[in-house]
Amino acid sequence: MSSSLLNSIVAVVLLGVLPFTVQAFQQDEVTTNWPSLHFQFAIKRDAMEVHGQAEFAVLATPTVSISDGSTRVLYDTFAAFMEDEILYNYTLVDGDAYVAGSYLNGSNAVVKCMDADILPPVNAIVSALSEAKAVSSVLTSNGTVVPCLPGNSFKASVNGIDFGVCFSGSSGFKMFGTDMEIVVEYVEHHVDIQAPKLSDGVKNDCEEIALSSPVTSIAKSLLTGGSISSEVSRKLEAAFEFSLKDSCSCKSTPRPCIFIHGLGVLTEEEENLDSYDYWGNMTDHTPCCSSIKYAMLNTVNNSWTDEIQQQKVCDHILEVSDTSKGSTVSDTIIVSHSMGGLMVAGAIANGVCSLDSSTTWVSTGAPMSGSMASDYIQESCKDNTNLLMEKFVETTGFCPADDGIKSLAYEHESYSTPELDEAYEAAKKAYRTNVYAAMCSNSFSGIISSYQVGFWVLGSVVSHKSRKNDGMVEFHSCAGGIPKSKFGKNYRDRFYVAKLNHYDVAFKTGDALLDKSKMPVKWFECLL
Repeated sequence: MSSSLLNSIVAVVLLGVLPFTVQAFQQDEVTTNWPSLHFQFAIKRDAMEVHGQAEFAVLATPTVSISDGSTRVLYDTFAAFMEDEILYNYTLVDGDAYVAGSYLNGSNAVVKCMDADILPPVNAIVSALSEAKAVSSVLTSNGTVVPCLPGNSFKASVNGIDFGVCFSGSSGFKMFGTDMEIVVEYVEHHVDIQAPKLSDGVKNDCEEIALSSPVTSIAKSLLTGGSISSEVSRKLEAAFEFSLKDSCSCKSTPRPCIFIHGLGVLTEEEENLDSYDYWGNMTDHTPCCSSIKYAMLNTVNNSWTDEIQQQKVCDHILEVSDTSKGSTVSDTIIVSHSMGGLMVAGAIANGVCSLDSSTTWVSTGAPMSGSMASDYIQESCKDNTNLLMEKFVETTGFCPADDGIKSLAYEHESYSTPELDEAYEAAKKAYRTNVYAAMCSNSFSGIISSYQVGFWVLGSVVSHKSRKNDGMVEFHSCAGGIPKSKFGKNYRDRFYVAKLNHYDVAFKTGDALLDKSKMPVKWFECLL
């Protein structure tokens, strides 16, 4: 059995066995000519897989409204994924989005509200179809014409990402893109997608985060299987061409790469490693890395300001390039995450090592002014926050706070010291002078993953200075004094402001579907 068919069957079966989410294939009481839709996604880039799945299905049911002669539609959607024996259900009903996670052993599902842009983006696709333009044909980059009946070829842009569209009448339509293909079929009966019951302790009302969109005649035909107007067929634009593969090549000189991790690692290795699961899988996404090594340092019991720790960081970096001499790092690409960025900056500020112009430093999620998560953990250890967090830090061994956590106390706040404040300022100066590129986040919404909900909690519960944070580190802290105007929302921007959580910026979950503000892997792949 193909994985595509298996995923479709799983989705349909789940609709029947999960009454808290969906009642499958019930006839809608409101008569409508608009069918429910079955979206089948086939992901071409491994970095975009969702919960480890390259193929998955989404069911969608429309709510159609007509006002002043204008037709609008909003789709309720449902998708299910399985990862590590946990079942994840993503539901959108009446513009409210929910995520439910439950173990396959039958334990009760934990249901929470979520951000709509985390779901497989059906309503974004629907909105794009209303802007679709008829084209003479859809071509691949090697010149192959996608088979499609005359007058049924279109181009559409979903969140700035282009697709060719081939309409097949009552059989549905297909969307062809560089990173994925989407097959859409009409479901014979309406699927009644229902909102799940929120777990105890969760606020009763989710925020409405998806709105209906206007529908053009082209979009209505695509979404219902109706015929395309002959007038549309007469107004054809030039053929639309999409690339079969959108990978970036190295624009600079290939060099050895060394990855420096952040807080939370207890084990230390004297030699650099060939692989390390702290980071996401970067295979085939590092065109400028002639080799890849990973440092592994004890960042639990050591502060980033510790001179011995900074010397170890420099030793790990100096080791990877044969041209590095003395304390000067040459012909090397340094990639740091979180506290790793502070360790590199601190080492440079203190003269432990320096970067030659042939070396490139790339930083992600660096808390250059510290993190309020550190202050919050230290407060929780004193039983000064809330019972849930206090119990959490006790059972996970965070209390008493170790040197690594304490060294990330927010600058100029009560848990910092004049000495730490001074170290932050020196590190930020070294950071601004030496870092070539940086990825910082102004939203903790993140990419679909097993740990995503945890960062929603951290982003909301921790007393961050700003909502613009990745769950652990605020954008302001990560920027380290680099002007906001230098940052862009596209993965092609050297200084990238993303909507990722703190693990996402370590490339742990690859890239999001159809969202250029959530593509950390592609950012690094195309950076140098």
